[in-house]
Amino acid sequence: MRRLLLSALTVAITILVALPVAAGDTFVVMQGQGGLMKSPARYTGTFLSGYTGSWEFTIDDTGWPAETDSTARFDHIWSEFFADNYDDSPGSEAWYGEISSNMPKAPTFSMSLSSPPGYLGGNISLTIMVLDKVPDGILSQSEKHSPHNLTAMLVVNPRLGGDEYDNTCGQAALGSGTFNFVNPPTNDMIYVNGLFQTFTCPSAVEESTWGAIKSLYE
Repeated sequence: MRRLLLSALTVAITILVALPVAAGDTFVVMQGQGGLMKSPARYTGTFLSGYTGSWEFTIDDTGWPAETDSTARFDHIWSEFFADNYDDSPGSEAWYGEISSNMPKAPTFSMSLSSPPGYLGGNISLTIMVLDKVPDGILSQSEKHSPHNLTAMLVVNPRLGGDEYDNTCGQAALGSGTFNFVNPPTNDMIYVNGLFQTFTCPSAVEESTWGAIKSLYE
């Protein structure tokens, strides 16, 4: 009987160690500025609600035309990410630009937070939808310069966490309807909102022999 009780206790302890704590869901509203048309291609900003602190999204633009040639830079971005991703479904015609981990260097995000204090970081995948309002499969100037929908999926890298967010795992789904292609030196002003889900990363479970576990209770 004693052996059975010890075995059950060991299983219970193992489960408690292996599982993460309950997820913490935080709805955030963010504001910032930057743009793909500037180099480096990034957005930086602050939180209006949810968290307090600053954030940054960075896209590797190695090999892109310089920001001083806005036409060449936009043409490169369009041909690389949008031109071949056209949805011609009736009533839903649009281009979808996907800027994600399929790039040579994955886009990243970082957050410096003050309440509670700490740091979060990881990878980000962006999808930008440009509506074809006519629709004719040809991007017009008015379509190019209209506000576009942006969605972002963030995956937290626990190795980049610090202070109160040490050993933190998680993800976020964010969205915005204010993305624009703005030529330098003007910044694109953007507002983003969505849900962050964070939790303490599961701990590795160390395997022990029955003899080692039994010795703890003798």
